[in-house]
Amino acid sequence: MPLEDKQTRRLVEREVAKHPIDSSLMTVAVINGVAYLGGRAGPLRGALGRGVDVKRELGLIAEAVSQLRGIQDVVNDVQLGL
Repeated sequence: MPLEDKQTRRLVEREVAKHPIDSSLMTVAVINGVAYLGGRAGPLRGALGRGVDVKRELGLIAEAVSQLRGIQDVVNDVQLGL
């Protein structure tokens, strides 16, 4: 994997971490400028996860990731629920 994809993957992971979802079972890969989001995601446990629309948050993540420098496309294959 080119070094630039590793750096871009870190940027994508930081963007995912900004959102109020449990992304511990999510996978992130960046290959040739395409960000691949996979695995599973759900609401955070406890009060922080109450009322969070995980599907909406995943859409916001995909949109934000698509705006990152070095990203040409986003493939969002994240399943809802943990």
